[in-house]
Amino acid sequence: MGIIKAAINSASTMAQDQYKEYFYCPAIPEDIIMMRAYKQTSERSDNHGSNDIVTDGSIIAVADGEYAAVVSNGRVIAEYKESGPHTFVSGDTASVFSGAKLSSFGKEFGRRFAFGGDTPGVVHRVYYFNTKEMPGENFSGNDIPFRIKDENTGLDMDVTIAVSGYYTYRVANPMVIYKQMIGNIEGVYRAGYLLKIMSAEVRATILSGFGEITGVGARPSQIAGMLPEITERAKDIINKKLYDLRGVELVSFGLTSFRITGKDKAVIKDIQETAVYKDPEMLKASIGRAQAQALTNASANSAGAMVGVAAVNAMTGSMGNTPGTEKEKPAPKFCTECGAKIEGGKFCRECGHPL
Repeated sequence: MGIIKAAINSASTMAQDQYKEYFYCPAIPEDIIMMRAYKQTSERSDNHGSNDIVTDGSIIAVADGEYAAVVSNGRVIAEYKESGPHTFVSGDTASVFSGAKLSSFGKEFGRRFAFGGDTPGVVHRVYYFNTKEMPGENFSGNDIPFRIKDENTGLDMDVTIAVSGYYTYRVANPMVIYKQMIGNIEGVYRAGYLLKIMSAEVRATILSGFGEITGVGARPSQIAGMLPEITERAKDIINKKLYDLRGVELVSFGLTSFRITGKDKAVIKDIQETAVYKDPEMLKASIGRAQAQALTNASANSAGAMVGVAAVNAMTGSMGNTPGTEKEKPAPKFCTECGAKIEGGKFCRECGHPL
């Protein structure tokens, strides 16, 4: 009786799977990356075949912003990238409605009969991927190295940049993310799963991308003008890494903050202010300004201010030792008769010649 039952089941399931299926995904929500599709049937339909069998000649419709793939026994056997209807043909699920030969039915019947009338050996699943732009996450970091170079002051130092911004992304290569992360699923794969796994990974990639391009050096005042170039180059570097690893690429990428941290900013300002006094005229002007302020304070009969005036005057008096500020000494004179050096007086001390 078991053999007869297996034969009946084999014939019955083959008959049910003769009907062509129609697969369509009207809209994929923005929080879903991939979802399994099931054939579209109505209550009046007699198409009650297995959901794990896609009959040859079936239609798989793809909408804009979608990508469809058919997986057979864990292996992708068909991909549909363009929008519109596509006819599925595998050669493993023959249908009388697709003009299949009788020999193909005998082979299929024998396979099902060998498994007791079941349909193992061929398991099809249709998956739809969302390839539209999807919201990403905000990111921030305070550990991006940046080289500051200023020929005017001789400054050349590494500082730390604080950066924050946002990004959006899309699935650019569905097969990479399917094979690397998703695999066969019964229902849906949500974007939250991807972001949870990629959150630290994406942030690290973004920060390392900045680090690769901020070592060329620039003056602090030039950073703002470099942001468009830095952003575009960082996006290219990041996309290369994400595409190879996850099949994902950034669509939009913007910065809300890109600035030197407070500690490094104070150091740079101090160096710039000190460098001004390399110019003797600027140094004298600064001292003169300090004298004027001290005298103004002294006019209020403040003992402390008077001490300040004395200190400034003492410092001013020592400017003779400051390179570039000493007074020039008169050139020495010599006797026109004997050539001896003249050290004063009206007659040469060596030969008595009148001077």
